[in-house]
Amino acid sequence: MPLTLIKFPPAFGLPDPSPFCIKAEILLKMSGLPYSIELTGNPGKGPKGKLPALRDGGLLVGDSEFIRKHLEIVHRIDFDKGLGPLQRARAHAFARMLEERTYWCGVHCRWIEDSAWPVMSATLFGGLPPVVRRIVPAIARYTVRRRLRAHGLGRHTREEIMALGVSDFAAVSAELGDRAFFMGQSPSAADATVYALLAAFAVPPFDNPVRASILATPNLVAYMDRMQARYFA
Repeated sequence: MPLTLIKFPPAFGLPDPSPFCIKAEILLKMSGLPYSIELTGNPGKGPKGKLPALRDGGLLVGDSEFIRKHLEIVHRIDFDKGLGPLQRARAHAFARMLEERTYWCGVHCRWIEDSAWPVMSATLFGGLPPVVRRIVPAIARYTVRRRLRAHGLGRHTREEIMALGVSDFAAVSAELGDRAFFMGQSPSAADATVYALLAAFAVPPFDNPVRASILATPNLVAYMDRMQARYFA
């Protein structure tokens, strides 16, 4: 039975508005395993109340990282084939930085920035009935703001948040150097995360200092072009 990736519909010029869904799809493409796509706007379709989710027979796996582990263990895919222990450790550390901190800078850029919010609101909630459409977006934005504050990043000023995002991608650029892919001349698991987070900032029309810094960094732009051509041509 083929695998099924449950994800959000495309938005903001991206194959999925969630970088974690983009990551999961790239991992599936890397694996070479046949799979199908199930689109939904309801994150409750995932077993943990969020997307992506992977259906494999009677098993439903939630969270992009556990999807990766499932593919590695059950389907015996080695996404980091050819990488030594130090390379694997560096790749792991960069992925965790991007997913656990940089991602939240992106949440701020989409949900909290007043210049981005009208597009976010229209895209996510524009299909709701008029009465509900006046209430639900405000509640959702308030909830996201509270989550950002609980994470800690939401306690910083805008300038501090942007500086953190810029510094994270400067580190990615330094590590990437002139390599074709993040850890070498061939793609590995880290590329699924690195590309997904880069694209999440660089592609949507939300102007902010983090996006500007990415688009002004030649090796990051060239890297995104290579990944786009390889996995989403």
